[in-house]
Amino acid sequence: MLSSLAMPSAQAAGDDYPYRTDSTQSADPWGFTKRQCVSFVAWELKQRGRPLNNATQGWGSALTWDDAARRLGKRITTVPKVGAVAQWNAYERSSYYPSSGGTGTLTAGGYGHVAFVTNVYSDGTVRIEQYNMTGNRSYSAMRVRAPRYLYLMS
Repeated sequence: MLSSLAMPSAQAAGDDYPYRTDSTQSADPWGFTKRQCVSFVAWELKQRGRPLNNATQGWGSALTWDDAARRLGKRITTVPKVGAVAQWNAYERSSYYPSSGGTGTLTAGGYGHVAFVTNVYSDGTVRIEQYNMTGNRSYSAMRVRAPRYLYLMS
């Protein structure tokens, strides 16, 4: 859930997720529900040659991704890089920076949240792409400072 001066806008031109029009709430090939943040990030990682498998690796909901990454020997840090997964635990808050200016607050839901880092800015903030941040199963992109970053591509 977001609070700020303005909500992030969906950038349909950047949304190339193959399940963007799916309305079935069925599972994707990686074992996540389509049009949820975890499915979108799993798809982004697969596009880059790092597929996840929820059934065999036990990723679970977004709130447990840092635990799963730790268990699987992946690096967890507060230093972002392109290709990392931004991760929030249940109800965790962080800052986001609307294109209209100012600073807002991003609050993850009860299942946590994950997003894919597409750009890192010199001030340590990042541009993320994500699904379902606002609870409507849609795409958005925004500038944030996440609580942690999971390096799953190495």
